[in-house]
Amino acid sequence: MFPNLRPKILIVDDEPAMCGLLRQMLEPLAAKVKAVNSATTALEEIERGDYDIIVCDVCMPGVSGLELLSFARQADWDLGFILVTGHLRVEQVIEALRLQASDFVAKPFTVQELTDAISRTYQRLLAKREARAHRGLLETSIQRRTRDLERALQELQTNYQTTLEALVAALDAREHETCAHSFRVRAYTAYLARLLGYPLGLVSPLGQSALLHDIGKVAVTDAILLKRGKLTPEEWVEMKKHAVAGAEILERVPFLRPAAAIVRHHHERFDGSGYPAGLAGDTIPLGARIFAFADTLDAITSDRPYRKAAGFEKVCEEVERLKGAQFDPRVAETFLRVPETVWKELRAETERGS
Repeated sequence: MFPNLRPKILIVDDEPAMCGLLRQMLEPLAAKVKAVNSATTALEEIERGDYDIIVCDVCMPGVSGLELLSFARQADWDLGFILVTGHLRVEQVIEALRLQASDFVAKPFTVQELTDAISRTYQRLLAKREARAHRGLLETSIQRRTRDLERALQELQTNYQTTLEALVAALDAREHETCAHSFRVRAYTAYLARLLGYPLGLVSPLGQSALLHDIGKVAVTDAILLKRGKLTPEEWVEMKKHAVAGAEILERVPFLRPAAAIVRHHHERFDGSGYPAGLAGDTIPLGARIFAFADTLDAITSDRPYRKAAGFEKVCEEVERLKGAQFDPRVAETFLRVPETVWKELRAETERGS
């Protein structure tokens, strides 16, 4: 019946004569056959042994065959379960079906009927085991590939970030007096955004926006960008183009595209007097309104060729003076509650890492 693989069978019946008959019938079909006379002994044998199929009488003193089947299903045993009975009742059949018995054999039965029940049960058991093994291999393969993909993406993200930071460092170095400016405003922007409950999933793109806010200055000539004196009206027109130029650069790079809108509007003002679109109030992206504080904080507290850095008190005065004009008043309330020591720690930490 099973040329390459034969089942290991445990017989459970309280009648010694039936145990002997079943053993005689099943030994030619099986790799191993053992008989026990109670469900309790069967439990002990299953714990010690290795079986594929249980052939169990339904009506036994103490623990019945249906109760043993119920226990088998609760314990999730990896075996087939054939019930044998001489008094077939409808409620027993229903209960056996509910407990997912592998087969049901009614006494008296022939050798062929028992053989067929064993064959059906064992084939289903082997198919179930094969499917489980295949699923396990598939899950292992998927998990391995997922880990490899996650690692590759992480490496790619790291490479992207390293490249971006190198580019920004070069841009900052071009304006000699603002070296590390972009890294500081990224740190300030991300910190303030978290205080305001900015969506966590968008904090990273917001940080990229802050880091890359001046990338459009690659399109501004050195004569204008590095000019020591006041810019002429014509030169200001050229300088203001950097916001749109920066957004257009980022829009060409898929993973940087989410940062483009904030880069485009980082010079808008709350009262609508900013550029390039003259947006006002809540029509300005929240990220751009947050960035305005970080940019002002760093501009005032950093040295310039034409002045020395001022203290945090000057930043607070400027924010209070320009609330509702340059700055969002609601964001200003949160910004002004942050102690000066926090901004100093962020600055020091950023400069150590840049």
